[in-house]
Amino acid sequence: TIFLMAHIVSVKAGELQTPIAYLAYAEGYWQVWLMDADGDSQRQVTQSPYDKSRVSWYPNGEFLLVNGNQGELNRVELSSGDETPVPVPLEGMNDAVMSPDGEHIAFSLSTSGSIDDNNIWLVDSDGKNQQKMTNIKCLQHKPVCSTDSNSLYFLSGMGGQAHDIWQLTLATMEAEQLTTSSLYHFDVAVSRDGQVAFSSNRSGNYEIWIRSIEGKLHQITNNPGMDGKPAWSPDGTVLIFESSREGAPNLWKASLLDAEPEQLTEYERGARAPVWYGAYGAEKP
Repeated sequence: TIFLMAHIVSVKAGELQTPIAYLAYAEGYWQVWLMDADGDSQRQVTQSPYDKSRVSWYPNGEFLLVNGNQGELNRVELSSGDETPVPVPLEGMNDAVMSPDGEHIAFSLSTSGSIDDNNIWLVDSDGKNQQKMTNIKCLQHKPVCSTDSNSLYFLSGMGGQAHDIWQLTLATMEAEQLTTSSLYHFDVAVSRDGQVAFSSNRSGNYEIWIRSIEGKLHQITNNPGMDGKPAWSPDGTVLIFESSREGAPNLWKASLLDAEPEQLTEYERGARAPVWYGAYGAEKP
């Protein structure tokens, strides 16, 4: 589209320069913003009076799926900022994310009224045909789709002081636990080649880690600040993440190939929840 093409500035060092959507505080609420991959051209997309909690891309790059703190679920047109509700006949949806093929929306939901009794659900992108995908005690949350839309990754907290990463294969409904320890693992992001980036306190502080397709773990960041919410670049060589290393949690960029992390945003109240267009199977322009 014309809007999307205007944000593609160059290709350098193997990094496709497609835009990044994220959340930043403006006009009394957490709103959706957009920027280029190098942090330039930061601009506000939404102005609606509710706090946004998660954002994901529709495959064509013209719309974003936006989840609000009170369960709001809207399709946002990037060129105008107009919001259209997605009519899901459920209340209290958390962590909603669009699948890379644009066919489904995954989210976390409690049907018991308890905030610690959520499971993972899936609905069609038009809000129909809701399905409960897990039936596990306590808290299942933060679903993420694989880039081929064939699997769901999610976090599971069994009631103790641990949150582990699981993978659910949709065709067989088989679930596999990928991490096992008395630790917190948060903010899963899956690359095109199947690497899993996440935040973990396994080193004593929350840092960004990568789990390879062979299951090996590699620490990416090392800073006293809290690092979390990683997002892959389309080519899988760069991670955007949220870090409090300079005070308020803002967005940073770390190349897996070289160099120290680079700060991209400097909002007084911070920025969070980045997601890079094209990283999760969306069509490339």
